[in-house]
Amino acid sequence: MKKTLSYLLIFVLSVALWSCEKTTEGLTRITYYPTLEILGEPTIILNVGETYTDEGCYAELNGEDVSSEVQATSNIDNTTPGVYSISYIIYNADGFSTTASRTVYVVDSENIATLYLGESMTSTRHYYDALIYITDNGDGTYHLDDLMGGFQFNGLNPGFEPTYDFHAEVDFQINADNSISLTSEVGSWYFGDTGDVVLGLNGGSYDPATKTFTLDVDYGGTQMTVILRAITK
Repeated sequence: MKKTLSYLLIFVLSVALWSCEKTTEGLTRITYYPTLEILGEPTIILNVGETYTDEGCYAELNGEDVSSEVQATSNIDNTTPGVYSISYIIYNADGFSTTASRTVYVVDSENIATLYLGESMTSTRHYYDALIYITDNGDGTYHLDDLMGGFQFNGLNPGFEPTYDFHAEVDFQINADNSISLTSEVGSWYFGDTGDVVLGLNGGSYDPATKTFTLDVDYGGTQMTVILRAITK
């Protein structure tokens, strides 16, 4: 009986080992992950019309230079002010990837319609570096994508967009004395606001020498100072 059990045990172990060998056949037991290092600056500023030659990435896999295997894609449009990116990806033999990206700002140093960094402050809150767009309507007026200079979407409620709209969009004109006048009502914002929070402009000015807007915004009866500084190269 013991002899029979011994033979049975040897048979079971043999089947198990054979099964294990078959199921792991062709699989990599150790995988090495590639690393990526962006060459040059991670953020680039270009003037409209300027061409950028990408410096690429240095990639390494298990101590070997594999930079030539990096795949790069870009959505840069150097004819239009905006924020763009260059994305990099590399795969190892097992299909695992490593990614990196470079941010590219295209700005127009010759025109008011360009990208700005918004600063907004009330007596109790102060926020910096919101990305603000001003575009040309083509009729002597401009479109500002947030009269609050990022106070809501960049400061109070970051991350809520695009589910909710925290941009108070408005049209404006620059007068002969460089003062600012609104030429439209403030667009609906803030969970579909229908006018419960009144936004307006008590006054404002534009400094062409520094490409800076200073706005005195009526934030539902609270004074808000908004400063928009053009991004320049």
